[in-house]
Amino acid sequence: MIMLPTDRLSYSPIIDRPPLKLPGDARLAVWVIVNVEEWDPRETMPRTVLTPPAGGSPSSDIPNWAWHEYGNRVGFWRMLEVLDTLRIKAVLAINGSAIAAYEPIARAARDRGWELATAFRRRTCRRSPTSARTLP
Repeated sequence: MIMLPTDRLSYSPIIDRPPLKLPGDARLAVWVIVNVEEWDPRETMPRTVLTPPAGGSPSSDIPNWAWHEYGNRVGFWRMLEVLDTLRIKAVLAINGSAIAAYEPIARAARDRGWELATAFRRRTCRRSPTSARTLP
């Protein structure tokens, strides 16, 4: 059974709600979400840190592939050490194929009792004239 947002709580506009009270009279809540993705490097990158020259889609896109690989090989583990030290539980947003491709990451999150959020099998970027809808 699919749970809709309205199954969890009913709609209430902010103007009609009492003020939110956080534990210990805190004034700020932080939701830590760690994102891990896996995609085919032979396809156009789904997002880029460095804009490709002349707006093109180079293959292989070495600069943008490098930040992706650094994150999964090094960055995640450094961030995990900080989260462990501060005793912060995060949410792992991970696509289905990344669970298999980066199993140690998925296992580390599971072992720490993190929540899991996933929405697709593999990250792709399908932007082609044949797949685009023509607007009137």
